Amino acid sequence: MEEDIDLLWKKKLIFSGVFVLENKLHTVLDRYLEGITSKQWLVLVVASSFSTPPDLSKVGKALGCSRQNIKKLALALEKEGMVSLIESESDGRSLCIHLTDKGRIILQNSKNLENKVYNSLFKEFTQDDINSYYSLSKKFNNGIDHLEKCFLDLKEKGEM
Repeated sequence: MEEDIDLLWKKKLIFSGVFVLENKLHTVLDRYLEGITSKQWLVLVVASSFSTPPDLSKVGKALGCSRQNIKKLALALEKEGMVSLIESESDGRSLCIHLTDKGRIILQNSKNLENKVYNSLFKEFTQDDINSYYSLSKKFNNGIDHLEKCFLDLKEKGEM
């Protein structure tokens, strides 16, 4: 019985810890990234990883957030001249994120910083730790999918 309480407590700590870690990470990155927020930087990184300019929905899916959230971030990036939002050739209702020269320069300049970020964050991790964390992160991501299904089921049953 005592073990169950400890396990429940650990689950609660892990759950809340995810949010705390995210907040701390955003706070530190936002403090030191010049002229761009960590979320805007992530949009640039993800958009640049596609072979052709992705639409807002693709970037949202890659980052685990809504198209509307990505649009808000992309509009801020467009205002700063880092991206252009251009209508998709295949779907006129869809906007694609095109990096501008300024956006590409920002990403290029951040490459060195990016390596320092990863080295600092994972300084105390062994290779086995990184492999374990990666595996557990994939399971946690699957758990989020299970959670969404749980909520949908509860809503369908009228229990929410």
